[in-house]
Amino acid sequence: MKPIVCFIDDSGFEHDLVRYEIATSAPDLEFVQAYTFNETVERLGNRVPGLFLLDLWGQDPDVREPRMTSMDELRTRVADFPTLEHVYEGLDDIEGDLTNEYLKRLFAIVDCWRTLFEDVCDRIGQNRKYGLSNLRQARQHYPQTPAVFYTRKSLIRDAVAMFKAGADGLFIKPTGSDDHDTRRLTRAYAPRLLVDLRNVMAAGTAAG
Repeated sequence: MKPIVCFIDDSGFEHDLVRYEIATSAPDLEFVQAYTFNETVERLGNRVPGLFLLDLWGQDPDVREPRMTSMDELRTRVADFPTLEHVYEGLDDIEGDLTNEYLKRLFAIVDCWRTLFEDVCDRIGQNRKYGLSNLRQARQHYPQTPAVFYTRKSLIRDAVAMFKAGADGLFIKPTGSDDHDTRRLTRAYAPRLLVDLRNVMAAGTAAG
């Protein structure tokens, strides 16, 4: 029997990418795709998967009134962000570790945008509860099966939460300029991703 990879994601587009751009490059594997963990269990029946491939971010049902942040509010927030002028202002007069100071200033810009992104996601109800819940259920029902995350929007705090929860790995979904480009990049990335997934399964089998 072929090893089974269970892909759980809440996006139809992501399922299409796995179905047509990744799974077609892996005739030695069987992909079971579902939107929820319960749906996965139903599709598996008595079979035991070789790997869980989990999306991280999904809609949080506890967010009662999800809404998009207005452009005016975003513009107001962004207006207070440090600019490149702040990065270079007085930089030539710095004594000591110039490289560290330069990178700290640049990171201050990155951190502002990262915080803004997290705030926008919280307001719209997108967060990591979806993926971490699926991981907990996978560990409960299939404790010997490795589970990795396959995500696009995750940030450093998400990565910390994933590994604290016991994930066996993290892989980043390719992101293109549009859906067509994302599809192309996913197809190109598939062989490398599949090698990594097979290695995770092999390590899990050896550990078991």
